Amino acid sequence: MGKANKIRRYQRKDYSSVVEFPVEIIGSDGVVRRYSFEESIRLYQRRIVSADLRYNDRELIQAEKQHCQHRIEQLRRSFFAHHGWPAVEIVDHVGGVPGVLAAEVAAFLRRVLSTVAPMPERYAFSLLDTAETHRVYFVQPPAASLTVDAPIEGHFLLYVFPFTTSGTSPSREAFFEMVKVLDGVRVTGGQSVEAMVAFFHTHDCGLILTGSGSLAQTAAARHDPDTDSEELSWAPESPSDPVETGMRMLGQGRLEEALSQFTSAYTIHHFRRVAYLGAAVVADQLGLDDETETATVMGCRYFPGDPALEYHRGICLMRQRKFGRALHVFRSIGGWSSGQYPLRLMVCLCLLADQQLSAGRAALRLIHSEQFAQDPHLGSIVRWVRAQQWARDILLGGSLGAAVLGVCAAISGWSYIGIFIMVAGVALWRMVMKSWHRQLTAQIAGGSSHRMRLASSVVLMDDRPMNSHQ
Repeated sequence: MGKANKIRRYQRKDYSSVVEFPVEIIGSDGVVRRYSFEESIRLYQRRIVSADLRYNDRELIQAEKQHCQHRIEQLRRSFFAHHGWPAVEIVDHVGGVPGVLAAEVAAFLRRVLSTVAPMPERYAFSLLDTAETHRVYFVQPPAASLTVDAPIEGHFLLYVFPFTTSGTSPSREAFFEMVKVLDGVRVTGGQSVEAMVAFFHTHDCGLILTGSGSLAQTAAARHDPDTDSEELSWAPESPSDPVETGMRMLGQGRLEEALSQFTSAYTIHHFRRVAYLGAAVVADQLGLDDETETATVMGCRYFPGDPALEYHRGICLMRQRKFGRALHVFRSIGGWSSGQYPLRLMVCLCLLADQQLSAGRAALRLIHSEQFAQDPHLGSIVRWVRAQQWARDILLGGSLGAAVLGVCAAISGWSYIGIFIMVAGVALWRMVMKSWHRQLTAQIAGGSSHRMRLASSVVLMDDRPMNSHQ
C-alpha cells in the first residue's frame, strides 16, 4: 500500500466507539485475532516503539504513531467504561491526561485484589501524597471487611508512576528502584509493616501495590499467575527476568505467554539480544508475522550484522513471500560456521520459490538431511523438497514426452491428433510447474498450522560473543 493511501486510511479511522473485550484486531496478514485489554495495549505500544525502525518516511512514522496512540486511548476509555468506577478517576484528575491511567489502575486492582475483593469498587480510594516522580493513594476495604479492633488491618497503598515516553524518564528509574527496595519485605499477618503485594508496568506508567495485615498477605500469596497479565509480578524472591520467565514458559509449551515475556523484555531493555531472538522464534511458530517483523527489524537495528537475527529477518521476509529480498539477506551473512547448514537450506528454498530453478537444484544437491542432527524438522524439509522435486521431474518428463509424441504424430500425418497431444503436453507442463510452485510457497508462507518450521536450535545456540548489554 502506498504512503498516501496508508495515511488516508489512518485519517478515516473512527476512535470514538466503545469496544468490547477481548477486542478483535486485524493484522497486516488479514487475520483477525482476539486480544485482552493488557495484550492490546502492549501490541499498540510496541508498534509505537518500532515505528521509526519499520518505516523510512517521517510522515508515515508520525501517522502510525498517532494512530496507535489514538487506539490506546480508545481501548482505555472502553475498558474503563466497562470495568472502571468513579473513585479511581482521581489518578487522572491530578496531573494526568484524562483516561490515561484510570483504566490501567482499574484493571490492575481488579486482578490483584480478586482473591480478597470481588468488588474492588467498594474500597475507599483517596490521594495520600504527591512526590516528584509518583503519587500515592490510600486504598482501604469497606468497614464490614475489617476486624473491630484493627481499623488499619488490610489497608493498601497504591503508588502510581507516570512515565515519560521519550528520552530518559526519572519516574521509570524511581519505579524500578522502589521495586528493588520493597522486594526484600514480605507481607506477614499481624504486622503493620508495609510490603509489596504486586507491581505492573507498561510503556507509559508503573503501578506498585503495597499493604499490611491478613488481606494484603492473602493477595500477595496468590499462586495462579496464569489468569493474570504476564507483566504482573506477585512479589517473587527477586524481580523476575522476563527472558528467564519466557524461556521457562517456552519449555512448558506456553507459547503465547512466552512471546509476551520476550517482547516485554526487549521493549524495556533494547539491548537484549536473546529477547529479540526468542520473540522472533515464538512469534514465527504462532504465525504472528507482525510480531516477528517487529522483533527482527528492531533486533537487527540494535545488533547490526548479527547472523542469528539476520537469519530470522530473512525467514520473516520469506513468510511475506519476498523471496528475492530474503535471498539477499541470507547471502549477506558471512563467516557463520555454526549456522551454515540452516543458512544453505534457506538460500535453496528462496531460489526455488523465486523460480531460479537451476540455481535452486544446484543448491539442493549440496544439502543432506544428515547435516541437521540437531534440527530434525529441517532434515524433514530437505527430504520433502527433494521428494517434491523428483515427483515434479517425473511429471515434467511425461509432459515433455507427450509433446514430442504429438509433434511426431503431426509429422506422420495425424495432424489433429498430434496437435491435441502436443497442446495437452504443454498444458500439463505448465500445470505441473504452477502446482509445484504453489505447493512450495504455501509450505513456506501459508497458514501457521501448515507451513514449514524454519527456526533452528543451532541458530539459537550461536556461540558468537554476545554484546555486554545482553
